Amino acid sequence: MALIKSAEEAPKQTTLIQQLNGVAVEKQNDIFATWHEANGTIGQEYTFERLWEEAGAIAYNLHHKWGVKKGEKVVLCYGFGLHFFAAFLGCLRAGVVAVLVYPPFPPLTKTLPKMEKVIKDCQPVLILTDITIMALKKVDEIKPFSKSKGMWPKGIPFKVTNGINIHKHVESFDQEDILESDVAFYQYTSGSTGDPKGVMVTFKALEANVHINLNGLSQKCAEDGFDVDKIIGFSWLPQYHDFGLIFASIVPFAAGWRMHMMSPLTFIKKPLCWLDFMSKHKVTLGVAPDFAYHLVARKFKEEMSKAGGKCPIPNLDLSSVKYLQNGAEPIRLDTHKEFSSTFSDFGLRKSWFCSGYGLAEHVVTVSWLNEYHLSTQRPEDSKSFVAVGSKQTFHPCVDIKIVDPANKHELPAGQTGEIWIAGPSIAAGYHGKPELSSEVFQAKLLPQDSATDLDDGTTTFLRTGDLGFMQDGYLYVCGRIKDLLIINGVNYYPQDIELAVQSCNGVRPGCVAAFSSDDSGEGDGQLEVVFEIRNANKMTAQAVCEAIKSVIIHDIGIVPSKIVALEERSIAKTTSGKIQRRRNRDLLHANQHKAVFVLDQSSKLTGQGNGHQETSNNLPPAEKFDAIMTSLLGSDYDPDAGWDENGLTSLILIELNNKLAQSFPATIPSDFPDHYPTPVALKEYILSPNHGSFFPIEVPSFDTSATRLPWPVVTLLQGGGIIVLFLMLSVSTVPSFWCYKLIIYDGAPPSLGILLPLVFLLWHITFTLLVCLSKWIVIGKYTAQEVPVSSLYYVRWWFVDRAVHLWEMLTGRYVKGTPWLWLFYSMMGCKVHSSSKLDCFLREFDLLDIGENAEISFGIKCRKFGPWQESGRYAGCPTLRFRPIRIGGGCVVKGQVGPGVVLGDDSKVEKLAAVPEGSQVPTSAIARGSPAHQSGMAQPKKNTEHEKKSMAVLRIAKIVGPLMELYLTFAIAGSAGWAITIGLSGFEWRYSALLKAFLVVVLTGIGNLLVCIPMKWILIGHRKPGPVSNNSIFQESLDWMVDYHFFVSLVLLDLVAENAVMINGFLWLLGLDIDIETKVWCVHFPPSKVDLITVTKSSLSVAHFDVKQDGKYKKIHIENTSIGHSVTIDGGVTIDSAQINPLTHVTANIQATMLFFSIIPTYEFFQVDFYVPLVGFPVVKMALALAVFCFSWFFLLILLHWITYPSQYFCGAQGQTKPWFLAMFAIYMDLHCFLWDFSLLPIFWGTPFFNLFLRGMGCNVEGQALFFGIRLYDLPLVTIKDKTIIDSCIVSGHSWVVDGVYIGPTTVAGVLHEGSFCLANTYLLDSSKETHPMQFVPPRSNGEERNLKNPQDCGTEDTELAYTV
Repeated sequence: MALIKSAEEAPKQTTLIQQLNGVAVEKQNDIFATWHEANGTIGQEYTFERLWEEAGAIAYNLHHKWGVKKGEKVVLCYGFGLHFFAAFLGCLRAGVVAVLVYPPFPPLTKTLPKMEKVIKDCQPVLILTDITIMALKKVDEIKPFSKSKGMWPKGIPFKVTNGINIHKHVESFDQEDILESDVAFYQYTSGSTGDPKGVMVTFKALEANVHINLNGLSQKCAEDGFDVDKIIGFSWLPQYHDFGLIFASIVPFAAGWRMHMMSPLTFIKKPLCWLDFMSKHKVTLGVAPDFAYHLVARKFKEEMSKAGGKCPIPNLDLSSVKYLQNGAEPIRLDTHKEFSSTFSDFGLRKSWFCSGYGLAEHVVTVSWLNEYHLSTQRPEDSKSFVAVGSKQTFHPCVDIKIVDPANKHELPAGQTGEIWIAGPSIAAGYHGKPELSSEVFQAKLLPQDSATDLDDGTTTFLRTGDLGFMQDGYLYVCGRIKDLLIINGVNYYPQDIELAVQSCNGVRPGCVAAFSSDDSGEGDGQLEVVFEIRNANKMTAQAVCEAIKSVIIHDIGIVPSKIVALEERSIAKTTSGKIQRRRNRDLLHANQHKAVFVLDQSSKLTGQGNGHQETSNNLPPAEKFDAIMTSLLGSDYDPDAGWDENGLTSLILIELNNKLAQSFPATIPSDFPDHYPTPVALKEYILSPNHGSFFPIEVPSFDTSATRLPWPVVTLLQGGGIIVLFLMLSVSTVPSFWCYKLIIYDGAPPSLGILLPLVFLLWHITFTLLVCLSKWIVIGKYTAQEVPVSSLYYVRWWFVDRAVHLWEMLTGRYVKGTPWLWLFYSMMGCKVHSSSKLDCFLREFDLLDIGENAEISFGIKCRKFGPWQESGRYAGCPTLRFRPIRIGGGCVVKGQVGPGVVLGDDSKVEKLAAVPEGSQVPTSAIARGSPAHQSGMAQPKKNTEHEKKSMAVLRIAKIVGPLMELYLTFAIAGSAGWAITIGLSGFEWRYSALLKAFLVVVLTGIGNLLVCIPMKWILIGHRKPGPVSNNSIFQESLDWMVDYHFFVSLVLLDLVAENAVMINGFLWLLGLDIDIETKVWCVHFPPSKVDLITVTKSSLSVAHFDVKQDGKYKKIHIENTSIGHSVTIDGGVTIDSAQINPLTHVTANIQATMLFFSIIPTYEFFQVDFYVPLVGFPVVKMALALAVFCFSWFFLLILLHWITYPSQYFCGAQGQTKPWFLAMFAIYMDLHCFLWDFSLLPIFWGTPFFNLFLRGMGCNVEGQALFFGIRLYDLPLVTIKDKTIIDSCIVSGHSWVVDGVYIGPTTVAGVLHEGSFCLANTYLLDSSKETHPMQFVPPRSNGEERNLKNPQDCGTEDTELAYTV
């Protein structure tokens, strides 16, 4: 037994830092730890040397840059990852006291107050954090309705350590005078939040505990003939917890072991991945609390049963596992048997089980035992327990006694008493609590026959507060003297619960007892509360109990299973007046209490927290609403309480909005909590008779006679189709080439130069005719049918679809909204009336019928993908359905219309609406929502003769406008060419001609934009809020001319300088009230609207501004706001300090480029002097040059990816606010869009070749997948599961916030239908699911994985998993 040193002995310097440094030097480039993401990818990885260097850099910054002195406290507030451990080691090296806190994850209203109390107790000078938490903090602080924005610590600086430079030349720092008695860190016990206790762990205690763990494992490995240096460990324990920090981090580093780690949130959602990772990485040592072994065994058996007896983990092999440590909570008797029987057939050795006992006051480990040994009985009640140590395995410096807690006498073997411990690993005490520290850490034994101390006072013990006994040399822990409750693996102090109960009316103060229903040590129980009710409140005892239940749920965060009101003066107390909690539990269970009323919820409890449960669509409306609320807010939500009290988070709000929209035909505002403050208020609104109904849906039978082809044949045919598409682009240049030759032949008069723009026009005409010809040759007329993707018809459809997409990208964008577009679609076989307004693109033309005076501003497709078929004729293959769409006369379509839809005359589809497949919309109906429902009746349009003539004039302007724009652009280009020729005269370089051409394009774009400024002010002027002019058609013509020129100009420049300061300056010159800080997409601010928009200190993705409302122009004001993709904002709205999700309709107030280098390879290809004497070879050479251009962009974007996203940013969700990163990210976004639009990449969509491209870009494509646009951003962060179809969707690994960008992994699976939007941290894992069209898929919450269409499936059914959170 080691003794405490006397005060006279000279203080010693700690050797722990030198020992850790020695390991780092010896191991150097050996990998210490690998962090695994939920999808199996590697997030972070540290060698011993790199981790030690980063810790040294953090220590240097603490001491030299941030001015933290030795002994001062620094809070470590980190998300899950390896950066936490680097910061912890940095604090050790700097002699700074690290204070460990639970990370403030949502709900922030519950976690931030706990952190604040720790901070108030320890008074730190600094908070170290990572960009994950910092981004969460910044986003929370700008949310207008956040209840937690004011709860973040104030007056203490936050410092992010992720970005600290750790190159060789960066200095490290080590405090030289660190003594053994100096405090290394504070470990706050996971107990009373009202009175937190910070255990002060000294360097001496930490070093001693590390050696206790190492010696124990070394001794056992030696006995088993296993080299301890070859240990490979795995842990998912939270690192701020003593078990995860010491046993799974510091001890392995000190021993030089290889470690694998993952987030506890990953284990929560995918428990079996723990076994999978241990199997794949040949792990020898694992560690987890008791509940984890039960959970994994149960989950494994359930999944095996579902798989028909097949192992749910491929190639599972646990033969490498030597030891699995079970600790941190009471060990159940059946743990060993259940786990062993489940996995013995997969190589698990018989001696895997290791039990252990420890506590924070002893750093962590007291004892451990690699043996499953049961006591014969507990002396007082004949109950067996699992041994957690033995005298043979106790470390020599640890002395363990069983003591009578009342008289402090040591008890003989076989008797139960309090466990006392002496040794060098005992902490220094509780911070700021000297009396309690003396009582707990300086206990002394008394002799049996004397009231005096047992010895001279040099031997002091730690009182653990735990009950235990020794039997046959083994140590057993059988309960707690401390009144700590463990509910679902989470520790709660009864004092906190009792204090909350006493705040309720009718409760007698000091007469409340809270305890667990099962305090035997075999596992978790449920919370039970007894209290004395005042005599005056007996008649309302039920109401008092209900109020107590609500207070406990709100303040503590758990659901009590039983609340009992007792008669006055009947609760059990000691003679000194203290509550006897264990006695009250015994009386309650024996029915010996004088109960007035019992509120027993045990029969109603189906889970705790926001677990999701099944809801039925067949329920009556009121019950359906209640079922949805229960599935998302929990079974005990209060319909009369506010949303915040019911635990509504921002992500649950999105899911709730989606679910309600899918279930009820009501228009539900995205900010409904501000309009309807309680669930019952929202219910009254939704169930009111004023709403419409869902549209009837027609389900026809399909022709399914198509024959399947082998997948290799489909790939081969698509490869041939890609070659033909390149040749079509090349052939289109032939007429233009000869026309150019005729115009500029030797001796040609200069007047022929006026025909030069026709060369450009001729190319567009030729390519348009080729696309039309290919459609009629390859597919003829589209017909209604359902075909497998692996069929000849699909390949034919794919070829035409890709050709039409190229036409839209290269030609259609210039004729959008003009009669030229109507002409093209008529040639393609579409039945569209000449009076219709088409401001969008159409597909599957023969299946479309558009009536007179219809206005279409949202793209229409007459086809829809179905998921991969599991059985039937098309098993193992997805399907593609074709159905006709009819749009009646006078219809206005601003939202999505699915295949098979019939819109009656004069009906209206609002923005962001999605009319489901097969819907029959009646005449004059208004469709809103996704899925769309009828929401009122539209007024039929009846144009007067004057209006018809005015519209005819506007159509003529739109016919002539593109030709005028063509000549204007060529005039500007000619001027730019002349200026460049003069300016660069005499400049010779291999690429001088190419450079001049490139500069001509850039200057032409700039010139076009500069011309746009006087056009706007001359033709439109300064537009003010107020009534629209009576001469609206004339003004509409002028607006269209200026806006059209603006959009054409941006084709050349928008993708070069988007998000740049110069763009903000240009928009300001047009009349937009904008500042330099704001990030916008220029194309969404047409000149006809800019005067009516103010946007400052904000970030806007893709936004549409409806400044014209009710015949008036109305102002829009946006400040300090982040706006997501495809957001529509109505005129007259003010948005201040908000974060608007994608696909939101806001109707009320809410308080330097690399482009040049990409064309060099193509230029070089043309300079190669080779010729093949074949007819048409120049056409082939042109096609090859286009292919070279495409692949040049491919390699350029790869380079840009690795510049913008260094490997350290692929480690999970995190925020970035550094100027260099934001600048690189803006350039990346611009060039990414250019690649998507102009590199001809869409030719490859829907083919395996595109999947190869995605893999080359770093995207994790796990199997077969089909992609048909719109965008894939941040490819290294995106995982596409097997059998996934992405159809006209946006999948992104980032999201903008006001002053930075938030990046994180995204996983998608199933069928993502048109208009779906996935941001960073979105997880869709079920390949059988389909997203609804026009729907924003909410990101995960704390690692939560979500499947759409069944939001109730998103939660976990395992309530015990709360332990790891």
